Amino acid sequence: MPRQSAQDLAYTYLVEEITSGRLAAGARIKPETIAEALGVSRMPVREALRQLEAEGFVTIYLNRGAVVTELAAAEVMEIFEMRSVLEGLAMRLAAAAATEDDVEELDAMAASMRRVVSDPVRWLERHEALHDRMVQLSGRPRLASEIRRLRLATLPQLRLYARSAGDPETLGHEHDVIIDALRQRDAALAERLAIAHVLANAEAVAGLLDGKGPAARRLVAERSR
Repeated sequence: MPRQSAQDLAYTYLVEEITSGRLAAGARIKPETIAEALGVSRMPVREALRQLEAEGFVTIYLNRGAVVTELAAAEVMEIFEMRSVLEGLAMRLAAAAATEDDVEELDAMAASMRRVVSDPVRWLERHEALHDRMVQLSGRPRLASEIRRLRLATLPQLRLYARSAGDPETLGHEHDVIIDALRQRDAALAERLAIAHVLANAEAVAGLLDGKGPAARRLVAERSR
């Protein structure tokens, strides 16, 4: 395996820090601090920040430098809407390509995710792994990569929702219905259900950011303790 460049190392590190929530929205990113932590020079860190700005993770201001991008509820909704179309396409393609073994693997992954529904950190790890595997079955690596990029863009917000919701699965739009459509090789149904699943999550997460819905009320109660 080729050795990671200093820029790739800085990029990977910063994406993990942002999507994990360790670097919160609005937080200033100091290139010198990142460079020191990784044992690299500042230049590759700055290049990584420019790449992250192009992908929407970071905003670079003339006077303030780089900060983690803050997304409003409407912006989060837009990203989910874009993702819903692409993920719908991926599931339409996967319905024709997935084998019985693939579907059984998805079943096992969904069951594994349900077993840790009370642990938001582990639930989200398994949720992301399940979605990665589902879109990989489309047989379109570029499509899967773009869907993953869009998912990562809203991962901090989804992490907050998973922590605040009693059950992060949206009733009527669970992963199981999509997997069943893949099992039936019903491409149109798989596409429709995937779009509905992503948009249902979008409404739930945007509702939390807007201060509306049960998850938002739970978060307010949690913070007031």
